[in-house]
Amino acid sequence: MSKTVAKALSALELVRGGSRSLSELADHLGTHASTAMRLLQPVVDAGLLARGADGRYRLGLRLVELGQDAMETLDLRAAAHPYLVELAAQTRCTIHLAQLLDDAIVYADKVEAPGGVRMWSRVGRQVPLHTAAASKAILAGLPPEQRVDLLRGWEFTPYTPRTVADVSELELQLSEVAECGFARDDAEFEPLVHCIGVPLRIPGELAPAAISATAVRERPSDAEVAELVERLRATVTAIQRELGKT
Repeated sequence: MSKTVAKALSALELVRGGSRSLSELADHLGTHASTAMRLLQPVVDAGLLARGADGRYRLGLRLVELGQDAMETLDLRAAAHPYLVELAAQTRCTIHLAQLLDDAIVYADKVEAPGGVRMWSRVGRQVPLHTAAASKAILAGLPPEQRVDLLRGWEFTPYTPRTVADVSELELQLSEVAECGFARDDAEFEPLVHCIGVPLRIPGELAPAAISATAVRERPSDAEVAELVERLRATVTAIQRELGKT
């Protein structure tokens, strides 16, 4: 491996832990700031790193796309996909599979609702921690210290008037999720977009996950929510059974 490639990879590993200034990266690479900038520019041009208006370097969106390709081989996605397709047909909802990978919750799979409105979400994209039902279903089942680490520095962007405002409000919701066993996105990310999510607990080494059903519609009734939760839980059971075969 060339020294230039090795330094670029070293920079990516450093930024993986959070945004970094040019001087921090230069110190890490053992070079001058001007040299570090020349070294990093091709990495930025390739989309692997992004430089914000504040001058700090962050991981680039191209890494998300590459991660999407890598996730094609995940055991969980392979086992779950047929059941997600079936659930989408049953409910006429868009079905998501989300999974905690490292320090983020990402969409591991997605099945669009038959004939429905296409959602903004993409496989490999990070799930909004404070709005998405799938992320809440995962967060509610994590140890408190791990949840604190994930939420540290998270920006509670107010997408709609119903968006959770801060950590305290989210923690109240997560307590309710832990008690009832399912989570809701009650038009918190987009108006008229409602979502129900349930945890997918997997024994062994696979990371915590959840599945959710999303639809563009008026707020569902309690009876409709109960029916959807039942279908989601049945799908979870089927996926767990499938994983047990491998």
